[in-house]
Amino acid sequence: MPAGTITLTNDSNIVEGSGTSFSAEFSSGDILASTVGEVTYTLFIQSVDSDTQVTLVKNYDGPTATGLAWSAIPRNVAIAIPAQIATEVSKALRVLNQDKSNWQQVFSSSGSITVTLPDGSSFSGPSWHYIASMYANKADLIGGAVAVSQGGTGATTASEARMSLGLGDSATRNVGISEGTVAAGDDSRLNTIDGKSGGIVTGGISLSMQNSTYSHPLVLTSLENQEGVRLLGSMATFGDGTSRTILNVDSVGGRRSTLYGTGGYMCQAGINGTPAMASFNVNWDGSNAALWIDSTRFDPLFSIASDKLLKKDIEYIDGSSSLLEVMQWKPASFVYKARGIIPESEKVLGFIANDVVQISPEVVSGDGLQPGYDENDPKDSYRLDPIAMIAKLTFALQAQQRQIDELVKKLSA
Repeated sequence: MPAGTITLTNDSNIVEGSGTSFSAEFSSGDILASTVGEVTYTLFIQSVDSDTQVTLVKNYDGPTATGLAWSAIPRNVAIAIPAQIATEVSKALRVLNQDKSNWQQVFSSSGSITVTLPDGSSFSGPSWHYIASMYANKADLIGGAVAVSQGGTGATTASEARMSLGLGDSATRNVGISEGTVAAGDDSRLNTIDGKSGGIVTGGISLSMQNSTYSHPLVLTSLENQEGVRLLGSMATFGDGTSRTILNVDSVGGRRSTLYGTGGYMCQAGINGTPAMASFNVNWDGSNAALWIDSTRFDPLFSIASDKLLKKDIEYIDGSSSLLEVMQWKPASFVYKARGIIPESEKVLGFIANDVVQISPEVVSGDGLQPGYDENDPKDSYRLDPIAMIAKLTFALQAQQRQIDELVKKLSA
């Protein structure tokens, strides 16, 4: 509502305003609208005299009133309103005429008709006149059997009608929950698999949540009416911030549960990689934990296989240059950076593989990381081979001992 109030004077074409901005609100030809009593007056503006006075095209014929609220209606809006009304009226008349035409066909056409609906689509079917004509002569069949093709049962007795319509014996049974009755939709027998002997389920099965944490369990009985393995679903937020679903395995009786897979286990590389289509398992033989990939055994996880029969092309070397190499190795202290869910380490002692590979490449594996590497999967990182380093240090120690022995021999001469 515009600011200010107006005064309308009977039989006057001058409108006075108080606190108004007529110059900004009106142009010649616009409309001033105001309600006096319960009557709304729309007054055409002839000229805008000032911010507080306008002159009307014709004198105001209502009662004199002051302190009135008012609205400004631009002349383009005033023109658009009757034009829109005329459009809507024309549309309504077209629909009415079409409706009359449709009803004329429904009542008077002798065959199939097509009527046009208000949304522009059409519908085809028999007229009422046609339907009345079709069934006018069917009364003589009331005393006989009406054919199924004409909407009847094709029989004159209930039993023959059921047979004609292809109804089974359930058509004569009552609804109930006992043997010999027909099950209704709310029959308790339809709401459970309890007591069923098995079969094949061709669709998915979903167990709803039993509380805010776990789903209802799937129980695999291991001791009748006493114990069983329970499988439950849940969801949790992991250390890397991702939310993941979890398959929980426990027991009905509170015993510890063990997961046993005859074919091993298969995982993908990290949480975003793809599986290598090979299964793995870890087996404890009584003294070592060995890693198996499919049917191949790898070294125990806490020791390295070194039996002579596992090797070939064995060559014993003196490693005389190892002392010079080892003397160039530079031990260092450092801190491993945090990456993924692995936190930053304490300060540790060791070697920088990038330095060692320049001197003794045979004790280093890997291609070395490049800028922009994936910190969660640094697969190209340099790695120090501890067995090779021990061998290199052994060579160096033996070479140093030989030097000591030579010096002792010289000093004793």
